[in-house]
Amino acid sequence: MIASPVTGATRVKVLSLRRPDTCVACSVALPAGTRAAWDAASRTVRCLACAEAIGSGPATHSIDPEPAATPAVPRQRDAAGASAQRQYEKRSRRREEQIRARHPKLGGVILALTNEPASTRVWAQGAEGERAVGAKLDELIGEHVEVLHDRAMRLLDGRSSKANIDHIAIAASGVWVIDAKTHHGELDVRRSGGLFSPRVERLFIGGRDKTSLIEGLAKQVTAVTRELAAAYPAVPVHGTLCFVGTELPWFGESIGGVPLVGRRGLAKLLKRPGELSHDGRVAIATFLATRFPAAR
Repeated sequence: MIASPVTGATRVKVLSLRRPDTCVACSVALPAGTRAAWDAASRTVRCLACAEAIGSGPATHSIDPEPAATPAVPRQRDAAGASAQRQYEKRSRRREEQIRARHPKLGGVILALTNEPASTRVWAQGAEGERAVGAKLDELIGEHVEVLHDRAMRLLDGRSSKANIDHIAIAASGVWVIDAKTHHGELDVRRSGGLFSPRVERLFIGGRDKTSLIEGLAKQVTAVTRELAAAYPAVPVHGTLCFVGTELPWFGESIGGVPLVGRRGLAKLLKRPGELSHDGRVAIATFLATRFPAAR
């Protein structure tokens, strides 16, 4: 039970919802089984993040949280690479419409003889990579992980961002934020500095500096850590880049503590032992599904 911020009386209780509800503060949907704060006096529900934000007390859980009463991770609109595929189709369709409008008689011929611009193809390539990584993750669901695909980022004010998180996997070792990448070429981590100067690590793929990929992943990890801290502060959050079609070092590689893996390496990471039980993973996945909605 949690003391009310208004009266000081003990009237708010953290429990697992028996039926779907909505947070009275931020309006986020709370599926059945979600851990939430129930105010018996007003008969309203708040998500754990909002309950803590208004000073309702520390709505926190241990490293292995109590399982939800009806564990169920929402799967609607939860397809790997779906938002990237929609973006590709939107751009491709717009290009076709523009060409046919400008060249009513030769539009079909022009489309057949010309390639789509790289700025369009990259979305199809990205979607393909996300689907490939998603398929590997789906093989591990149940026994090793719970998985959320293609989730929208949340801004500090609670609104969804245009950016997305490719995959979130909840494993025994903690929560893993996974960014799928389809860059072609040989991956190389170049290190400089040492005894008398700062040590610098930079990521190159096919000879091109791709260190920004690490910076992008870091923002995703920060977003997930921020949301998770409201309810499960003891659960560690990790980040990894998973490459499809990239030539990886034979003995593995990492940069700044971030593993750089292929799909097999990703599976090995997620199978590592840890403290989270199956029920704990389901509870955390259900909570994160409410904080990171499926990307549109």
